Amino acid sequence: SERGGPMNPFLQVKDVRKAYGAIKAVDGVSFDVGPGEIVGVIGPNGSGKTTLFNSILGQISPTSGSVEFCGEDITGMSPLELSRRGVGRTLLAHAADWLA
Repeated sequence: SERGGPMNPFLQVKDVRKAYGAIKAVDGVSFDVGPGEIVGVIGPNGSGKTTLFNSILGQISPTSGSVEFCGEDITGMSPLELSRRGVGRTLLAHAADWLA
């Protein structure tokens, strides 16, 4: 932080992996999100972005790794349990839907 030392991240994704048999959909993703930060995940189609978010947000359980929210391990919690903790998801409309 610019004002007085480092701030603790409120979201920590640590070495998250998701495999379907021999297929590695997500292979060791780690990142932190701190207060006031906006973090993007980019990659080509089929690179595991949606699988990563589904693993973080309880739609599927990661094969390994962990997710912490405000210091609490939320790995594998259901979407309902996560929503009770203030974790949610917003999907963007397709850009073509905005053009008229």
